[in-house]
Amino acid sequence: MTQSLQALKTHRDTEDRQAFNEVLRQFLPQLRPYVAARLRYAEHAGLIPPRMYFPSDIVDEIYLEVFEHFSDADLDPKKLKIRLFKLADAKLEKILKEEARWQERKVPIEDIVREELKSLEEIFYPEEMLDDIEYRQDEYRPKLLLLEEGFEGDLLDFLELDRSLRQEARNRQLLARAYESLPPLSRIILELKVNGNLTVEEIADVREMDVEEVEAGLEAVKRRFRQALGQEAA
Repeated sequence: MTQSLQALKTHRDTEDRQAFNEVLRQFLPQLRPYVAARLRYAEHAGLIPPRMYFPSDIVDEIYLEVFEHFSDADLDPKKLKIRLFKLADAKLEKILKEEARWQERKVPIEDIVREELKSLEEIFYPEEMLDDIEYRQDEYRPKLLLLEEGFEGDLLDFLELDRSLRQEARNRQLLARAYESLPPLSRIILELKVNGNLTVEEIADVREMDVEEVEAGLEAVKRRFRQALGQEAA
């Protein structure tokens, strides 16, 4: 891995951006799916206009920033991985702010974590939401967002549940409703874990949280999904 990253320096010196970007793509293929998942939910939730922002454009901007501000520190795989995800988060959050659909709250991260954990402990009734006739007939509500199959499979692995559960359409709907019910920060750390394939320590680094906060958040998220599927731990 370190040897392949050494090529970044060569490509930077020769100003070969295409080759430089290819090294980054091979080094961290999980970056684009993570960005795509964040954008997909933002579109569905009405936070950004549909088809205005594209994962490839954002990833290319990230690569350009690394190319223009390349340093020897980027040859460290762990540091580069964290840097790429931090850049992705910064660009995604900037997009949300520029769309003026929400106001940034100057709230300490520990208070946000505490608030979300409390929210995730509340009883969740996904079945009632799916059976609500008004919900299904209200054309002004966004249609149910089903999760992508690849993400569903990886999510079930994270939940330590059998992938065969997604063969039933009802379970796919329940997974989607549980995903939609997650508070913002909890959804982000889940996507960093499942789409980004980051460790708890790496997520804490990217989001500037304590490891214990990330662990508690992921466990609460896991309980929310298992409850939705009727798969609570004994």
